[in-house]
Amino acid sequence: MHIETLKMFCDLAETESFTKAARINEVTQSAISQQLSTLERTFKSRLVERSKKKFRLTREGKVFYDYSKQILEQRRLLDEKLMELKTTISGTIEVATIYSIGLHDLPPYVRKFMHGYPTVQVHIEYRNARQVYEDVLNNVADIGLIAYPVRDAKLEIIPLRKEPLVLVCNPQHPFAREKSVRLKELDGQKFISFDPDTPTRKALDRILREHDVQVHHVM
Repeated sequence: MHIETLKMFCDLAETESFTKAARINEVTQSAISQQLSTLERTFKSRLVERSKKKFRLTREGKVFYDYSKQILEQRRLLDEKLMELKTTISGTIEVATIYSIGLHDLPPYVRKFMHGYPTVQVHIEYRNARQVYEDVLNNVADIGLIAYPVRDAKLEIIPLRKEPLVLVCNPQHPFAREKSVRLKELDGQKFISFDPDTPTRKALDRILREHDVQVHHVM
């Protein structure tokens, strides 16, 4: 017995017409009659009183109709649930990030993402820059967040945002009176620096070298 057969019977019961039930299901009246006969043989019960004057369900037919409607409704709900599962994005995203980005920049992005995709879990691991590269290359992490990335043919690098390079100095320093400072003016200055292995320090050193600027790093 197919679900379509139950639908035909329910349409027949509701319209009280073989002609209308056939039209709804785009079949012949004979097909409706055959399906009805098949149901009655299967359940060994007469479901419809066949009379030229008036259409009427038998007692067994009324019970069969009620349960058929429930089955059809459950089938509808099943179809909707399966469709929902197909269109729902779920799973876990593994993120490896350096501490500065993970603690200060990442939270609002995660909140926005979770609002749009509540069925997705975001798992964050705080790592140093070298470990972030390793996690992404070894498929341990889906996304890696670092400052000043190094180009690698095996990785796709997408800028998160642009930030200005800012000089911080003592209020008594001559630079404090300037609205902007050219890189060349930094030549010979003392800098309180990041650890030499940090991407930010490496990027700063690279920029200064490109402009032939020498500075004294103070740890």
